[in-house]
Amino acid sequence: MNSPVAQAILLVLVAAAMNAAYTQPMKVNKKWQWEHTWFAFSFLGVAVVPTLIAMLTVPRLWFTYSSVSGGTLAAMALFGAGWGVSLVFFGLALTRVGLAITFAIALGTSAAVGALTPLISQHSDQILTRQGELILFGVAVILMGVTLCGLAGHRREASAHAQSTTEPRKFVGGFLLAFVSGILGSMLNLGLAFGGSIQRAAQDQGASVAMMSNAVWLPCLYAGFLPGVIYCLYLMRKNGNIRALKTAGTWYYWLAAASMGVLWYGSIILYSISTVKLGDLGTSIGWPLFLASIVIVSTALGVLTGEWSHTGKQPIRIMIAGVACLVFAIAILGYASRQQPANTGTSGSDDSSPAMTSAPVAAEGKISGSFPNRPGQKRKASMSTNLLTILNRV
Repeated sequence: MNSPVAQAILLVLVAAAMNAAYTQPMKVNKKWQWEHTWFAFSFLGVAVVPTLIAMLTVPRLWFTYSSVSGGTLAAMALFGAGWGVSLVFFGLALTRVGLAITFAIALGTSAAVGALTPLISQHSDQILTRQGELILFGVAVILMGVTLCGLAGHRREASAHAQSTTEPRKFVGGFLLAFVSGILGSMLNLGLAFGGSIQRAAQDQGASVAMMSNAVWLPCLYAGFLPGVIYCLYLMRKNGNIRALKTAGTWYYWLAAASMGVLWYGSIILYSISTVKLGDLGTSIGWPLFLASIVIVSTALGVLTGEWSHTGKQPIRIMIAGVACLVFAIAILGYASRQQPANTGTSGSDDSSPAMTSAPVAAEGKISGSFPNRPGQKRKASMSTNLLTILNRV
């Protein structure tokens, strides 16, 4: 499989499978409530595990941030905090409108915002090109597919209950929570899209192109795990069950939470590598690809575990149509990544990712004629040469 696009799609599919399965270890925590498991995951999986992996893959990790502006680090923290709040909103929406509708609204919104924001802010000159139009079309098909999957899930839930018990006011509140969750959830992708100066600093310390993004994720995740931890502590205090964290015979529950982190963060690493292989518009193409694949894998797991049994033919037909739209969207975005970007100049910011800027950017954050591959090593200012360098090193 020599095609970078094919490699990227394969990476995204594996990442989606890991992301869809990362909550499975929660099933062993039978003596804990949800807030206990999510507290352990937020601390170990979102903070500790990524830190250990970053320290192993980015040489002189902490020196990396000394050459990055405070504004960039603050932006990463803001993106991460927004993503952390989105997880809380997602959980609140679940209790109001159910899994299917929450999933459809949140992921559909996140796919659109996470793809279009980097495209508009960093590559506005590409929007009306063939590649830009294909990305827009692919995102639209994803929205259609996610909506159909949400409708199928709603029909499945309706078939399990004689009639809906969701109050109109409760539905509106849940809809708004899911919608805001989708917008904020896309901020994790924006951290990658605008973390170019951190990636370059990591490369200057000797990090590979495949692993340079681990330095970007840490500022995001350190801010992102706090909302989840605070919310879980609030729930434990409200329910008076914080002592359950020390229940005898639950020591391995913490290992389960850490394994959740390995699966979840592993999926994030594979996604970030795929954006490099997808080229100039990597985050605009890769993010909707990633979310669409998660929906497909999650739906497949639901079918395999019997969630769609005894639901009738109509919900299954709608679900199949939704998955077909998502598969079609993956094909569209894969084809879009093969298109050559129009040579209309550089519209990206200095903090855009090196894998996604038309003009290479030097370590000090100014436009220059060399791509900072390793300290002291220069390359010609050809975009094709820069992309080939990236692809060959991954």
